[in-house]
Amino acid sequence: MFARSRGAHRAPFLHRGPNVGRGPSVLAVILFAAVFGMTLVLGAAPSPARAAVGQPKAVVIVGPGSGSTSDFLAEGELIADQAAAAGMAVSRIFHPNATWKRVKEATLGANLVVYFGHGNGWPSPYPPFQEDTKDGFGLNGYEGASQYSTTYYGGNKIRAKLRLADDAVVIIYRACYSAGNGEDGSPIPSQSVAIKRVDNFAAAFLHPDVGAGVVMAYRTKQWIDFPAGLMLPGRTMDDVFRTPSSKPSWSMSGWIGTNDIFADSVRTSGARLHLDKHPTLGYSRAISGSLGMTTDAWLLGE
Repeated sequence: MFARSRGAHRAPFLHRGPNVGRGPSVLAVILFAAVFGMTLVLGAAPSPARAAVGQPKAVVIVGPGSGSTSDFLAEGELIADQAAAAGMAVSRIFHPNATWKRVKEATLGANLVVYFGHGNGWPSPYPPFQEDTKDGFGLNGYEGASQYSTTYYGGNKIRAKLRLADDAVVIIYRACYSAGNGEDGSPIPSQSVAIKRVDNFAAAFLHPDVGAGVVMAYRTKQWIDFPAGLMLPGRTMDDVFRTPSSKPSWSMSGWIGTNDIFADSVRTSGARLHLDKHPTLGYSRAISGSLGMTTDAWLLGE
């Protein structure tokens, strides 16, 4: 595992058991009724899911995706359902309410974070390189924003504000540049450019203060139940990455394994990169970080 010094650990999740031997006071009932009624009137969003002790916490984020937004929402719902079925406490932060504030609050202490949305990485045709907007999330600038309006919160914001569980898994799904290939229709990049894109996109999430152990990046739909794979004991993260697709006819879905590329990270000391290149379609699958980290270690992250 690559070395990092994170500093003080956060307090563990609290599991509130039943209140034994004591009923609620009349005042408490009145206050609850008032708050519940106000919630119904205002249509307030539910609070993020609270994980029980020992239960992994998953957050699925779906940002605005222009014409692909409906597809992203459907895929986000699918992986959220898979995470719930695997026994995780799941929070859904979906367009048009996928704001930075909601993401920051929901991901505190999260073991699994899955992001669907636009990718703004580097190298790209949009200089200069900076991480105020590049190598992070593309979210709604405000609640109710259009699917054609994206506000980017780059690597600098991720490092400063996101605080995941130790050894968390981050999956960047469908975002341009994150796995090596650029935007649809752009040429397949050179190997060196693809490696730089993967390394840059993962760097902020792998920062010691943020806490991720690995970042997986997939440019296309994978037809893999990743939450179920993470819950299997004794597997490495590279094992999870090598999972075959349930629909192998989809050419870039699931483990390809014909042209593996390994490299040491330049951005994150001790981290390794593994790109699973398609022989003709380029770079759509990548993993970065501690490839040998086990699912058991991931499950113990606090």
